[in-house]
Amino acid sequence: MFDRKNFESQLPAFFWPVAEELFKQGFNLTLVGGAVRDFLRTGISGHDWDIELTHHAFPFTKNLWKELGKSLSAFGKMSFLPYEIIRLQVGEYQLEFSPPRVEHYRENAKDHSNFDAEFILNLPFEEAVKRRDFTINAMGVRFKSRKEIEFLDPLDGARHLSEKILHYAGPDFSKDPVRFLRAHRFANKLKFAFSPELKKVLETMDLECITPAYVWSEMKKAADPIQFFSYLVQEKNKELNVPLEPTFTQKLPEIRKVLNDPTKHETWIIALEWVGLSSENWSKYFSMSTETSRRLAKWAHSSKEFQKILPETFHGEFEEVREKPEFEKIFDWYFTTRQLLQKNPDLPLMKMIEDYLPDWIHLYKFEPIKDVKHIDPPFRAKYQVWNLCQRL
Repeated sequence: MFDRKNFESQLPAFFWPVAEELFKQGFNLTLVGGAVRDFLRTGISGHDWDIELTHHAFPFTKNLWKELGKSLSAFGKMSFLPYEIIRLQVGEYQLEFSPPRVEHYRENAKDHSNFDAEFILNLPFEEAVKRRDFTINAMGVRFKSRKEIEFLDPLDGARHLSEKILHYAGPDFSKDPVRFLRAHRFANKLKFAFSPELKKVLETMDLECITPAYVWSEMKKAADPIQFFSYLVQEKNKELNVPLEPTFTQKLPEIRKVLNDPTKHETWIIALEWVGLSSENWSKYFSMSTETSRRLAKWAHSSKEFQKILPETFHGEFEEVREKPEFEKIFDWYFTTRQLLQKNPDLPLMKMIEDYLPDWIHLYKFEPIKDVKHIDPPFRAKYQVWNLCQRL
């Protein structure tokens, strides 16, 4: 359960001065969402805090909120975000203050922003949390003063957390299609199961308006983006329409070995082509440059060829070696690698060459040598290829 003593010991030094300023203006503070969930799971509340501010004397107004933001700017870097969120950055901590709200969903609107927000400063916590996604994200720690701190759990989130179950927080859960993705992401991240009720809702959700941008955003946040995407591939029968066939799952072990960074489209294209899957649908789905995708796919195929070609193939006189068809391939591959890295230095091409083509990583490490004859024989052929590439 909630360990108040441990929780209070983790409060940063700036927190109480900020809280005192808010108390002075008549606000109560309630920490909600991931920070509370993670504290109950791990004993650590983290540095990203979502805080709801309630006030029982004043209704919400733009002017009231604007003045509140100004008063908080004395403690750190302050900025205003959509849905009346005030962000306060203090060192490594990021606090987002918001008024409680009710979301009124519009009929026939199916996108992620298909609601109008009504801000109600005296909205009871048990009503405010119904707009949230899962019960494990609907717990709160309320601060009324330094002495009055209480744990709030109107939807039984602590029990669901201990039982490793995801359950929806309110009746409007299914009206936000992106929550389908979030459900799979949280299940992937926390290794939780869906409650029977949530599973039934997920099976009936309308996913037609989920865009590739939402898929990619949630995928990058997942603890295991590859496994997360595998879940979505298996939902192929739905309107989600992700760009790979279910046979993709059979290649997962191979893809894991090759895919250095699953948060970059470019590395996915290389990995898919490397294991024998077409990346064309991936590129189209995520609207990638056709030319870039083509070059990456070609690089993957060329690279695999050089697992079978050794530098010793290029022993001989320069002009003789230059005429070999294999040299044309190595020349093209060498400069394609250079060009790709020039446009995107973060691509892990060198790491892939080092891991899978160790005989060829030397192409990118040699420096000009005056006395070629005295190079150790095992490196002479490699240096000769490098030298030829430079001359051409």
